[in-house]
Amino acid sequence: MTPKLVILGSGPAGLTAALYAARADLAPVVVAGMLSGGQLTRTTEVENFPGFPEGIAGPELMDKMREQAQRFGSEHVFEEVERVDMSTRPFRVWSAGKEFAAKSLIVATGASARWMGMKSE
Repeated sequence: MTPKLVILGSGPAGLTAALYAARADLAPVVVAGMLSGGQLTRTTEVENFPGFPEGIAGPELMDKMREQAQRFGSEHVFEEVERVDMSTRPFRVWSAGKEFAAKSLIVATGASARWMGMKSE
């Protein structure tokens, strides 16, 4: 498969990139990674996101962002990236036994929490 754009990561940055790219007819492929939706899927209440004056649950917000990006034509692969080759063009990404060769690559892999090891976590 040869998409114009592959996006690594499905948190707020990755899904925003997918929305804008899909609206620009770039038909992006989003490789969601091990935590589809990013860290916001572990957040109970998001109160500082525009458009939700009463707040919204993190998983619900990420579902809405994904649905909006898909509505405009982004494809989502709910697997981890196995390998990336950025040494040549097109860039090559392997995930779920498939190879994607893309002219452009956006890395929006976000961050992960560092746990302290306390029982209360």
